[in-house]
Amino acid sequence: MIDVAHPDANRYLEQQIATATPAMLTSMLFDALVANSFRAIDLFEAGDKISGRRWLIRAQEIVIELRFSLDAERGGDLARNLDRIYDFAYQQLLSASSNGDPSPVRVAVEIITPLRESWRAACVDGGVTVR
Repeated sequence: MIDVAHPDANRYLEQQIATATPAMLTSMLFDALVANSFRAIDLFEAGDKISGRRWLIRAQEIVIELRFSLDAERGGDLARNLDRIYDFAYQQLLSASSNGDPSPVRVAVEIITPLRESWRAACVDGGVTVR
């Protein structure tokens, strides 16, 4: 994971984002969602619920971004089903944040991880163009 507190890391991340395709940006969102979720789990388990909640808020914001990126008109049933999955993951993260319990975060990660892997295989590694 990049230490975004370091100025060189910030420049690197900005360059990555500026040159990324839409498919790569979505892949980066999935990666950040999973990484932030694991950070929250680790912090909850260490007893630092306040810091854990901060990471969950970041994860929740990413889920919202993923939901906003869906095109229901062009995506049809797939977009609607993904929206339901994202909503469920969001609700799990919200539950974990309000209860300070890492279990719902694990459920969200278990749901998001296969989507992340499928997205990467189909749209990043597989060379499919996403506009």
